[in-house]
Amino acid sequence: MTRQCLDKDIKITPVSGRVHVIFDDAEIASSLRALEVEEPGEPVRIYVPREDVQPGILEASETRTSNPAMGEASYYTIKTLTADGPDQVWYYPDPCPQVESIRDHLAFRGDRIEYRRSEV
Repeated sequence: MTRQCLDKDIKITPVSGRVHVIFDDAEIASSLRALEVEEPGEPVRIYVPREDVQPGILEASETRTSNPAMGEASYYTIKTLTADGPDQVWYYPDPCPQVESIRDHLAFRGDRIEYRRSEV
């Protein structure tokens, strides 16, 4: 079965400086290699390389969603000593060609997620 990808005007740019991902007041990721993804009609998203996320806090979820311009998203639940964040992390294991650069990058969402930026 051939996958169809919608050609959409998606812009992916490197974030300058360091991106810190905070969950429930604790830093769970820090990256100098984060990407900002602008997709028409969607909020700007920050994607962080998987290896820049604290080890041991992500638990695979059964949740899957489809974005015709990006591919099928898989989800993780965040599990820390103080809180759980069900399905608050997603990634595209096999992204559409136009967004190939987000492969192995994770995006975060939820009311306990905060992004902070700092200089190197």
